[in-house]
Amino acid sequence: MLIRTVLFIFPLFFDNNLESFFSRWVRWDGPHYIEIAENGYQTQGEPALFIVFYPFYPLLIRILSFITAEFQMGAILISTFFSIVAAIILYELILLDFNKKTALLAVWFLNIFPVSYFLQASYTESLFLSLSLLCLYFYRTGMFVSAGVAGALSTMTRINGLFLFPLLLLETKRLGRSAVAFLLMPVGFLSYLLINKLTFGDFFYFQKPLQSNWYKKLEYPWVGIQNLINSIPDFQNPNFYIYFSEIVAIIFIAIFTTFVFFRVRKSYGIYMFLNLALLTSTNFILSTPRYALLLFPVYIALAMIKQKTLIILISAIFLSLLFYLTNLYTQGRWAF
Repeated sequence: MLIRTVLFIFPLFFDNNLESFFSRWVRWDGPHYIEIAENGYQTQGEPALFIVFYPFYPLLIRILSFITAEFQMGAILISTFFSIVAAIILYELILLDFNKKTALLAVWFLNIFPVSYFLQASYTESLFLSLSLLCLYFYRTGMFVSAGVAGALSTMTRINGLFLFPLLLLETKRLGRSAVAFLLMPVGFLSYLLINKLTFGDFFYFQKPLQSNWYKKLEYPWVGIQNLINSIPDFQNPNFYIYFSEIVAIIFIAIFTTFVFFRVRKSYGIYMFLNLALLTSTNFILSTPRYALLLFPVYIALAMIKQKTLIILISAIFLSLLFYLTNLYTQGRWAF
């Protein structure tokens, strides 16, 4: 909570205009979620492109707007609230396998991760992270109906929620009563496909704007990675850090995926591998550091570090990057 508060007031050191306070946290895709919350999915003009954004986060913004009467504020409040939920559930989930020290350290790394400002921005990161963690925690503690509901809401928030299926299957010794979770989980994604059908007459219409406006289509991972490497500009180009960071993030996820599979929990490793495959299986790779934020096993792996000096060093690097990128994001500059 302290990190979230400090990050909130951090932009005021550069611009103390309180009237634009919330708008600083509504950047890039953020206004699109606000548009959906205000007007629903549209079939004409630029808003018709926003069908690529899943409905649960805008729905929550819409519901909260009846209390706040302000959509931007509602979006930030929802994200901030679920950032706290994510930290709490991550702590409880880790206690199923590790001690309190490891759990606390994992929560620390979650909150100082270089792009963790997205946890309080008008994005779905904190909501999805909370729902996926809740789904896994409920499932592992035998609350299968709750797991199914959380899983359904996660697939109504991001497509990554579908990767909870193989994760939970690997955690299943005997299907039995747990089958209800698997029956409920697809409901969220199916509702999103139904929205596509009712709005545009095509269950999979979202693929069209993804390709035409976001230049994304399915490709083999090595094609997307090669395209990314070929796109890296000269070192002196101001956009160099963007493309270079994408490569670094992919390598970072790949290394941690291997470590998690062999040293933490195989089901968690498979979950990370599927997410890595998804984010690289496109011709145009972008925002990899932000997607890495959703991979909760990374924080468990970091928390397993024993050397205090290394923990301090990583923390210092993470915090430096976090405040630097937060400043970029709140100024409206690209920060993943």
